[in-house]
Amino acid sequence: MSKTNADTLYNWLLEQELTGDDDRRFYSSYLLGHVSLAIADTEENPQQFYERLTQGLESTLPEDKLSEKDIEGIHALLAEALK
Repeated sequence: MSKTNADTLYNWLLEQELTGDDDRRFYSSYLLGHVSLAIADTEENPQQFYERLTQGLESTLPEDKLSEKDIEGIHALLAEALK
């Protein structure tokens, strides 16, 4: 995923955060933090953005003690964004 796509994903998530229901706003906010970190971590090599984002989510989702519903919702929203 290129830097432009990372920025597009970020902006799309911002829009979802502003217009979605409570769950969608929470999922968007959660993903925005991860997207921001992945963008910052891959500034020199933006094609690694998606890999970094995926790694970040895989390592922190279990630690954050989210409900299964929230985890599924976060994954579903990300999948929707990447279509």
